[in-house]
This record gives sequence, C-alpha cells and structure tokens, in this order.
Amino acid sequence: MKTLRNTLILVSAFFFLIMGLSAQADSSKKTSKEYAEHIVYFNAFPTDSLPSAMTKQYGLKRSKNYAMINISVMEKAAGIPTGVKSKVTGQIKNLMGQSRGIEFKEIKEGKAIYYIAQIGVQSKETVNFNIDIVPDGSKEKYEIRFSKKF
Repeated sequence: MKTLRNTLILVSAFFFLIMGLSAQADSSKKTSKEYAEHIVYFNAFPTDSLPSAMTKQYGLKRSKNYAMINISVMEKAAGIPTGVKSKVTGQIKNLMGQSRGIEFKEIKEGKAIYYIAQIGVQSKETVNFNIDIVPDGSKEKYEIRFSKKF
C-alpha cells in the first residue's frame, strides 16, 4: 500500500511538472512571469484531462465543467529554481462581469510546492484570472493576470 501511495505521489509530481512545462512550451500564450528573485508559473485547464487517481488524491472533481488553476513560485537562487512557499489569493471574472474569489490549496511533493484551486466553468466560457502572490520572506506582491477560454 505504501509503495502504491509513493508511486501516486511521484506520478502526481511528474504530472504537475509536465503540465507546467507543456504549458510553458506553448509559445502562443505566456504561462510564466519572471521577477527579480522569482519565476511564477501558472496555468488553467479542464480537470477531465487529469487522471482519476490524481483528482481523487487532491479532492478535485473530474469534469469538462471544472477547471484547475495551478500556480508555482520558484526562487532563482544560484541559477537553480527552487519552490517557494507563498501566499496565493485570487479572483475570477467572466465576460458578463460576474466575479468570485478562488481559494488555493498548497500541495507539497518533495521539494516542489504548488498552489491549486478548482472552479466551475461553462462550455466556451472565457474566464479572466486575477492572482496575487506574496512569496515568503518577500515584501513584494506579484500580480498575475490572464484569460482562458474553456
């Protein structure tokens, strides 16, 4: 049982890494923002693309009508980015002007730290994301603004 749990954790960490890297590789949309001391990676995607074991592990609903927001803050120390604990808050707004807050959950897997949240989405809905991030030990607040059509 412990081996299965460890395998799931390893697969999850690998999946989040791949999702971040594949989103970063999409040159049509910027999925990272660089600051003096940190790099913030961000993406949002429908949860029906996630393996069911992963959605169960993180308490997510797996459906085309739900999306997951994934935020990762990396410190650029010594040229090797490392995960940084941060305070992550945010709001979403649709094109009709309806807005609501999003609550992020911290995920730690080894040295990796991720912040995830889940929102309900409609088919072909465009969502505007406003994410505020304050890395631990920093007085600077980073603002991430992006839109995604689901």
